[in-house]
Amino acid sequence: MVEANFEVGQTFNVQFVWRTRDGDFLRALFQAEVLKLDPESGKYVVLLNEFRAGRQEDTQGVMRPLDEVDKDLWALVSNLEGRRISVAYEADDGRPLWLRIETLTGEHNFFSRLNEIPPQLARILAERADSWPPEELGDK
Repeated sequence: MVEANFEVGQTFNVQFVWRTRDGDFLRALFQAEVLKLDPESGKYVVLLNEFRAGRQEDTQGVMRPLDEVDKDLWALVSNLEGRRISVAYEADDGRPLWLRIETLTGEHNFFSRLNEIPPQLARILAERADSWPPEELGDK
């Protein structure tokens, strides 16, 4: 089994690559901070705490000029900063992780599942919010 090369609190760069629906490639590099190790599954839980670099390439691998990039997709990439995700220990070596475009567009929950409030906790918070007087919620 693969071993973790980083401990909780340490950082490494993780690179994502998506193939867009029109055939282009998006490459994004993030600094990832290790929040937790899961040796049983061979995965890190990391925080994508800084978007470091990115580029968009055409189908031949040629970098697109800034005026030709998909601004909507790059907005989605920038929104990944601050997300918690789970990645295999092998991701810490800098090689690109190829992901389906649906992970970026939100059609797949790869970037959201560790950032969502579990339904049970959401229900408890909603119940408590309904029973607290406004002054206790800071609405003075």
